Amino acid sequence: MNPFAAVAQVLSGRRPGVLSGFARSASPVLPSLREPPLALQPHVVYGETDGHPFARGAMALGLLTSTQIRTLSRRQTESGMPLGEVAVEAGVLTPEQVQQITQAYPFTVHIDARHAGNPLFLTWLEDLHHAGVAPAIHTVTAQELASLRHDEAAGSVADERNLNTLNLARRIFTDSAAMGASDIHMLVRDTHAQVQIRVKGDLKVVTNLSMRREEGEALVRATYTGLSTVKQSTYNPLDFQDAQISGEALPDSGLSGVRIIRGPAYPVEAGGGFMVARLQYGQQTTRVRAHRPVMQTRAPTAPSGHLRLLEMGYTPVQVELIERLVRRPMGIVAVTGPTGSGKTTTLYECMRHQARLFPQVRQVTIENPPEYPMPWAIQLSTESEKFSAMLRMALRMDPDILLLSELRAAEEAIAAVQAAMTGHFVWTTLHVTDPYKTVDRLETLDHVRLARKVVCDHELLVGLIAQRLVPRLCPHCSRPLATAVDTLPAYMVQALHSWGNVSAMRVRGRGCTHCDGDATTGKRAVAEIVLTDEQFMSDCVTQGVLTARRNHRRKPGVDRPMIAHAMDLVLAGVVDPRDVQRSVDDIPFAGAEL
Repeated sequence: MNPFAAVAQVLSGRRPGVLSGFARSASPVLPSLREPPLALQPHVVYGETDGHPFARGAMALGLLTSTQIRTLSRRQTESGMPLGEVAVEAGVLTPEQVQQITQAYPFTVHIDARHAGNPLFLTWLEDLHHAGVAPAIHTVTAQELASLRHDEAAGSVADERNLNTLNLARRIFTDSAAMGASDIHMLVRDTHAQVQIRVKGDLKVVTNLSMRREEGEALVRATYTGLSTVKQSTYNPLDFQDAQISGEALPDSGLSGVRIIRGPAYPVEAGGGFMVARLQYGQQTTRVRAHRPVMQTRAPTAPSGHLRLLEMGYTPVQVELIERLVRRPMGIVAVTGPTGSGKTTTLYECMRHQARLFPQVRQVTIENPPEYPMPWAIQLSTESEKFSAMLRMALRMDPDILLLSELRAAEEAIAAVQAAMTGHFVWTTLHVTDPYKTVDRLETLDHVRLARKVVCDHELLVGLIAQRLVPRLCPHCSRPLATAVDTLPAYMVQALHSWGNVSAMRVRGRGCTHCDGDATTGKRAVAEIVLTDEQFMSDCVTQGVLTARRNHRRKPGVDRPMIAHAMDLVLAGVVDPRDVQRSVDDIPFAGAEL
């Protein structure tokens, strides 16, 4: 069995374990510590160790060898100083490394509060300090102590599991560096966890590191608490946290350091989370290959299914335009429309299609809250007032494609523009009635930083999608337009006649058993797709949006106005003209300048 599989098999969900005594060590390098006096043992509970905690932790982290520990132990015996201080004095460890070891392997003693001042306890603590152990003391009630002791059996293998998990984390970084990876992604889902590495720009799944969710959580925690040298003092699964790993903590890897960001991700309620690590290499021109990597990789699994926009109501021409947009390497695509117009569904379909085309890229979404599960992406949830900060953080998560659920304020829009300028593809939504007026809307948010001279770049704002939803008439109970013409205003009747033969036009009926009395059978999308170009953007700056829109719609190959698509449905008797008037736009006379 390869080392990764062997270590992964012993990982499992665990509770912090406690034992009422030290396990005797068979190691000649790591001497056993003195147990507390027999009279004190019923009143204390503490973590199991197979020898000297500091020396054991230093070896596990790869900071000290067995030979160095033997030498330092002799000096420690002579000086009476803690082993960490001896190592710093000898120049084999830095104070930062000593702190790293202490934080990675804390030694906690729980004492019945009634015995905290017992001379036997204080003498035992003094013995521990002389042995180089600085325990954290927690006073508890007798009932709490009994509960901790009850957990003894469950915690008897906790230290071994911690070490195995930490060793696995270190091996992941070392092997990833040997393969020339730029980033490592640890993804914790609702039922499983996965490790992905980015090599030569593409994400790859490490197939021999598939594990349960609990194992993935333990791996992320061990990386953050055990390997990181710069981090927050407390690990909080529900907070977004940054950290750094010094290259000294990963000897013989060729890495000068690692930057980490971790936090919760969808599904948060089921323990979902992520960790993204950016590997930073030293000055050497060739990678350090101290061993042969055992990582087995494959491309991420692409989502199943097909692009459903045709079934949703998009035309073949519009689908072709979407196909062009999803293949763009960078830029912003804004989906516009009021609340309830189906923007989220369209975004989901487009992003799922991108994931099918390019499964090796990372998608990161910021929503409030996530509406559609995207197993291929990292989905973040945030409050509206924290949106900008979340976006800045997401840019450190090694994304290729970003979804920003809605641009409401200037800082959000500016962050989206900056993301696109730095080579990311950005999906977002905007509440604006006309897609062409996206430029005006952005400028109203900040007349300086979002001025049209800034955003009117066809390589920055690459696409605009307008969408509305209209009810489909029930084919069984809908009525001919002629039966309801007296209920329509005269100007609407005249406008309808200008579009062609009205004989096939229909309106809502009274409802029937086929439509459950609703007179309609679901909704369909009506859309307009705008692919920006240099001329269109130039017109927006020099002549205004209305002239730019008029000139753009005259070009061959561009999409027709949304109202024109809606009127096609009215002419076919599929949609009631009154629903178009209410949901899409005022019905103009055919041939009018749109």
